[in-house]
Amino acid sequence: MKCLLVDDEPGIREGLAALLRRKGHDVATAADNAAARAALATASFDVVVTDWRLPDGFAAGFLTTCSCPVVAMSGHPEEVAALPPVQQVLAKPVRPARLIEVIEALATTTAAAAPVATADAALPLDVREVVDDLLRQLPAAATVEIEDDGSFVRVVALLPEPVACRPVPRGGDVRWSRAAAATRLELRLCRDGRPDASVPAVAAGQPWPEAAELAVDFHDTGLDERGLLGELAAARAARAAGRTVHFLNVPARLRSWATSQGRAHDMPMKATVGPRLSAELADLWSPS
Repeated sequence: MKCLLVDDEPGIREGLAALLRRKGHDVATAADNAAARAALATASFDVVVTDWRLPDGFAAGFLTTCSCPVVAMSGHPEEVAALPPVQQVLAKPVRPARLIEVIEALATTTAAAAPVATADAALPLDVREVVDDLLRQLPAAATVEIEDDGSFVRVVALLPEPVACRPVPRGGDVRWSRAAAATRLELRLCRDGRPDASVPAVAAGQPWPEAAELAVDFHDTGLDERGLLGELAAARAARAAGRTVHFLNVPARLRSWATSQGRAHDMPMKATVGPRLSAELADLWSPS
């Protein structure tokens, strides 16, 4: 197994890495969210083993970019977010034998259920997450095609029979139909995350158009936590005036900050912000 081990304590990190290598695993290491994101951007892994509390925030900050199974370790296991890649939560102190046992079990499961396809890495992160989450739920026998026309992404899968899939977040349209002897599933997403291509989009930090519905795109804007709070205040005022505001492509570092620092009554939105915001953030923007 190719493993990414993330822990800010050098003794634990290097000790566990040495143990896993002796068991035949290929191990890379990282000390925080930023290093883990960089590792995931340059290589693929079969499993990620991570401490939950890291110097630059909770591990949720980099797990939004992770498509392989994750084993989370924490002295406070109750605070580990129920993100899709987290397959196992181990309470610290973790017995090395138990960690080896969990990784070997994941290796068996991964080999038996390899993904049928993955979304193009060129797609925006939030679109790719939705597509990959759907693909992970499909059986190995599925035939999958992914099309991107620059405005919409379309995933078409032919299955031997229907499968129970998790609901796709707002902005995604899933349809089932029959195609010859197979069941046809089609997922259609607006490429930049808007519910519809007709909704105007503006870069975060820029003036907003006078529109009844608009999208604020955080992609490549470089806004910090204060900037996010400023956009949230503007969104609260807009919603009070009856306008609909969506947040698109919120960076992982801001997701992590909001998850670890935000509280429900601090968040002004009364509904999920953005069509595909992660579940833990959706809770923050819901009524207290």
